Amino acid sequence: MYTNLNTYSVTDLRQKTSKILNEAEDNGFVNIVQNSKPKVVVVSPQYLFALQEAYEDYLDNIEFDETINLKRTPFKKVLEEIQKA
Repeated sequence: MYTNLNTYSVTDLRQKTSKILNEAEDNGFVNIVQNSKPKVVVVSPQYLFALQEAYEDYLDNIEFDETINLKRTPFKKVLEEIQKA
């Protein structure tokens, strides 16, 4: 069972919707459980955008790590090849 302070049951959500939504906005998120099992997480838009930014940064780092080891061609050589064509 969840004992997190910002965890509510589905019944709580029905009865205290405004309070729970305000808490999600203030704290970033609230957990909703049904039958003592995780059902859904309500997140504020700001928290969601922060998560998306963090995930995009993570993907950028992975892409950077993958491309840093690629074979590089000096710009002068590329220009020479273009001029030959």
